[in-house]
Amino acid sequence: MFAACFAIGRQGPSSAASLRAQVTPTPAAAAPAAASDKTMAKNFTLGKDSVSEYGEVAFNHESHAFQNYSPDGKSKVACVECHHTDQPKSALKPPLKTSEREVTMTFETWKASTQKVSSCRECHFQDGSVPDDKTMPSATYTEGGKSATKDLNNELAYHINCNTCHDAAAGLRPDLKKKPGFATGKDCTICHKKN
Repeated sequence: MFAACFAIGRQGPSSAASLRAQVTPTPAAAAPAAASDKTMAKNFTLGKDSVSEYGEVAFNHESHAFQNYSPDGKSKVACVECHHTDQPKSALKPPLKTSEREVTMTFETWKASTQKVSSCRECHFQDGSVPDDKTMPSATYTEGGKSATKDLNNELAYHINCNTCHDAAAGLRPDLKKKPGFATGKDCTICHKKN
């Protein structure tokens, strides 16, 4: 079902994959400061009330934020790789449009700020659950040599974001495919747990 969506994320000059290639990496977060009372969730569930036949995905936020989880395995992943609205408008690259911060979010700027981090579903809704006063974001991709505009619902947004990074990591470090729990865009049931 999602194979076409994954392919969309990797094709054409305006695809998520090329978007990641165009974005200059932001310095990643440093390890958490012990003295602060603001804490980041270590683990949580993506798609907690998923309507997908594949179900929920357990996500280790701490390892993605503080370990060398970049595709090449040499650096930490910057907060804005996933939290793309948490950077200044001037830092956004197409198709990204929404900015909610004046400074790029890092672990340190998040700890110092009272501004909350928006959840994915505040913009990327589940199909059939778009609030009356909102619209589903969309982006145009190249699919089979033709331009196609897709609604970036919650499911597609997660898949483009996660799979683009995981597929790149598997391409650069093939041994990751042997690591228990590691998945690419073709390994649905490694991440997803049935509802």
